[in-house]
Amino acid sequence: MSGFDPDFIPGYRVEMPTVCERLRASLFADGRPIDHRRFSIVFDQRRSLARFTAHNIDGGAMLPEGTIERNDRFRLDPAVPKELQLGDARAYRNNPWDRGHLVRRRSVHWGAVEDAESADSETFFWTNIAPQHNSLHRNAWGRIEGWILGLAEQGSKRAAVFTGPVLSEDDPVITNQAGERPFQVPAGFWKIVAIAHDGALRIAAFLVWQRDFDRAEPVAFDPVLEQVRLTTIEFLTGLSFAGLQGADPLRPSEGPMAFADDTPQDRPLTIRGPGDILL
Repeated sequence: MSGFDPDFIPGYRVEMPTVCERLRASLFADGRPIDHRRFSIVFDQRRSLARFTAHNIDGGAMLPEGTIERNDRFRLDPAVPKELQLGDARAYRNNPWDRGHLVRRRSVHWGAVEDAESADSETFFWTNIAPQHNSLHRNAWGRIEGWILGLAEQGSKRAAVFTGPVLSEDDPVITNQAGERPFQVPAGFWKIVAIAHDGALRIAAFLVWQRDFDRAEPVAFDPVLEQVRLTTIEFLTGLSFAGLQGADPLRPSEGPMAFADDTPQDRPLTIRGPGDILL
């Protein structure tokens, strides 16, 4: 089974993040990645959620939208014991939580149809799903995912994408229905894309909070505000993306909103919607 490929972007090696020692005891199989078709998962057995996922996108080989029909066959991941996984009854019935994909199914729809179908199917394993407030899932999260996929498709580029929840001891504890074990809802979610841009490896990191969308009038989504420094995600998650720190245009060493070889904001990338994303 082929999982995340660190050598997927020609000319660059993009390693999976490392986990700090204080978190390792909570990880399934001591943090060894669980490989599925075109993506990998590091699973937190204490929280019954992925600590992070990693997947590849080939923007030059994307299949036309609609080639692979969605079947919504959410199911247990055979690589992880059943009792460690969240499922419908425990987490997603009669409440505002959507079954949010961490690896977006559309992002693995590239190359041979048979391989893409297998990858699509495996994105429905519960290990790749997390409780996202329905307003967040259908607004900010989808727009970030759409921008990343559009960036790869428009430039026919290959990308590496990392995704995960923000987990803390203070996250709300919920018992979804009588007889089910309680679980904790993540405070937020983050996503990082790495891609070759203007002759260098660049990254864009995003962070969204559940509480901003759990209200009658959710906070308006602005991609500029949701783009954050890579170090912010490292601080919140206990992960280290050491090999990507120099590729972050927001890194402190270059000053805010600056490129390594440009004056600030010389070459912003504009998405369809409010604001600009920097790479």
